[in-house]
Amino acid sequence: FRIQVWGKVFFKRAAEGKHKFLRASRNDCTIDKVRRKNCPSCRLRKCFAAGMTLGGRKLKNTRPFQTAEETDSSVTQKQQDTSLVIVPRIGIPRMQKFQCQPLFLAVLQSIEPDMVYAGYDNTQPDTSASLLTSLNELGERQLVRVVKWAKVLPGFRNLHVDDQMSLIQYSWMAVMVFAMGWRSYRIVNARMLYFAPDLVFNEQRMQKSTMYNLCMEMQHLSQEFQWLQLSQDEFLCMKVLLLFSIIPVEGLKNQKYFDELRLNYIQELDRVISFQGKDPTHNPQRFYQLTKLLDSLQITVRKLHQFSFDLFVQSQSLSVQFPEMMAEIISAQVPKILAGMAKPLLFHEQ
Repeated sequence: FRIQVWGKVFFKRAAEGKHKFLRASRNDCTIDKVRRKNCPSCRLRKCFAAGMTLGGRKLKNTRPFQTAEETDSSVTQKQQDTSLVIVPRIGIPRMQKFQCQPLFLAVLQSIEPDMVYAGYDNTQPDTSASLLTSLNELGERQLVRVVKWAKVLPGFRNLHVDDQMSLIQYSWMAVMVFAMGWRSYRIVNARMLYFAPDLVFNEQRMQKSTMYNLCMEMQHLSQEFQWLQLSQDEFLCMKVLLLFSIIPVEGLKNQKYFDELRLNYIQELDRVISFQGKDPTHNPQRFYQLTKLLDSLQITVRKLHQFSFDLFVQSQSLSVQFPEMMAEIISAQVPKILAGMAKPLLFHEQ
């Protein structure tokens, strides 16, 4: 990438600033030396995607990722002149007069994957085989985007490469279901399952797909979003936590760094809740509700893992097609989860 196209000065001002650039409808504007000023949103997004970073510079009010030592020292200093609110549920110290960190949320928003089409032929009669095959094809396209999204998440590339692979291979289903629940809530008011613009499941398609009960559980997720009036900032933080929600039983190569990284994202969710809450006394309840929702999703995801594996085993007799990448991850990784070789990281005791 040419530095003249992305521009260090533009990146510094955009990343440090509190501008909320409007995204283009398709979020795929051409950014080159001539047209670099046409869309600041896509320009900033591609800066992050190209790996540009503000490095170790200390930014005013924008420190979303600190080491444990930095956090401890900063908290000790602030205790001298500022009262702290201690959140009993996870022991996160937080300033009473906290200002939400625009850089962190801007990064999460800028790297959100674009909506993917399933390529489903809606002019043909629905059959269980056609619906399930289309879901598999859509799943592979979305999986590619999940990988690209994870690779540009703040802090993710600092994980051991084996840990990166494990997290994606174990959590892809949870991340994709959560994103689908969000689309269903925002686009069709949780009345249907919005897998893709060209693949929306109504009651009839749920029945036809042979996974009606699972569809109902996924629809319940989007209805929970509606009941909670989940905000986009909450959604963005929660989706990252789902990426970090299941790990090998024996742990990761660099478990300490992973634990710190996950805690940082938990803190960001806590700060988002604090920033947008009108009544501070309701913040602990909100945090409990959102983390309880994340825990409950693990039950549905495990059922989906079992359904996907059973479907893969019977795919030939059922005339259901699996693309190569989906076939590989379902045949090689899903059995490990079902066999108990991976464990979910829950916020609450079951």
